Amino acid sequence: MKTFSTLTKAAAATAALGLAVAACSSSSASSGGTATTTSANSSGCQSASQVSNVAALSGYKVCLIIPATSKANHPDSVVYAGGKIWIGWQNITAKDGLDNKSSTIGEYTTSGALVKTWSIGGPAAGTGCHTDGMRMDPGTGQMWVMCNEDGNPRLYTITPSSSTPTQITLPKTPHGGGFDDIQFLNGMAFIDASNPTLNSAGKNVFPALDKVTISGTKATLTPVLKGGATGTTLNPPVTSITMPLTDPDSMMIDPQGNLVLDSQGDQQLLFISHPGTASQKVKVLPVGTPVDDTVWPTSPNGCMIIADNASGVFSACSNLWVTGTPLTAAPNDSTIISFVGTVSLGSGQITPIIVGMNNPHGMAFIPR
Repeated sequence: MKTFSTLTKAAAATAALGLAVAACSSSSASSGGTATTTSANSSGCQSASQVSNVAALSGYKVCLIIPATSKANHPDSVVYAGGKIWIGWQNITAKDGLDNKSSTIGEYTTSGALVKTWSIGGPAAGTGCHTDGMRMDPGTGQMWVMCNEDGNPRLYTITPSSSTPTQITLPKTPHGGGFDDIQFLNGMAFIDASNPTLNSAGKNVFPALDKVTISGTKATLTPVLKGGATGTTLNPPVTSITMPLTDPDSMMIDPQGNLVLDSQGDQQLLFISHPGTASQKVKVLPVGTPVDDTVWPTSPNGCMIIADNASGVFSACSNLWVTGTPLTAAPNDSTIISFVGTVSLGSGQITPIIVGMNNPHGMAFIPR
């Protein structure tokens, strides 16, 4: 595996010293909601007061659009769907849900104004929820919300016009952990099996990626990819490479229509073509450090919405995005300083463009 941690750490230090700071706040209370919002228009960061701890390269303007509150805090997932921003607030909850506490799902305008919230899990539901993965089903318009990445996983669906989430019954997990993210591709839904129980050799021998089908309020899982499987390197010279899959995390879709799975602790991005079919193939890109969400901008001009788990939700706007170059978030449990940066698909090297967020996780791109 190539290691780029030293190079990236040096780049991050340089960035932290030389980047131009640009951010906004100007908070105001939103009526009838559980969070305060920030006054910023849909094009992002136009009327801004400085956030002193966040710095970005010249040409990128960063603002805090949705600050955390006592009732909606520790944001993780970010989804842009139907012209709205959806945020999964984990609150202070246990990763296995055993504390019986709830998470908050919030729907916002692109300027950060609160539209609606839902409480997921908690005493009324009979189980806790530490929300992690969240995606909109393009077929039904329902938001799928995954809870409890480390164990006792729970799946909920939310109809935006409804005030009550629906709990979906998952089968017992063979890997002993939870589920992390959700992704939809080619009419199928996929979830990845996080925190697997490793065998005495430290290997994951269980399914790490499943296709999920919902009938009524029950889910059926079909294994798609197992831990320890073999893929090939993304770039020449093409060689076989093992995919330990000891820490499946975020999933995304690249411009070529591949399902991209972040094997976080293994420091690999897996590019899966035709997942769940007989034509499935996997290519692997080592990235040298654990990362979280990885997102491809769809336009040179737009805003990346970034959840900083330690503070709130930021918007980073620019007309310099490169549509073929993904952005990734390095959280605070990675091997290097927390930052958001570009990923070289040729080498796996990550170059910071934004530093100063304490714990960046989920991201989504809004073109303009």
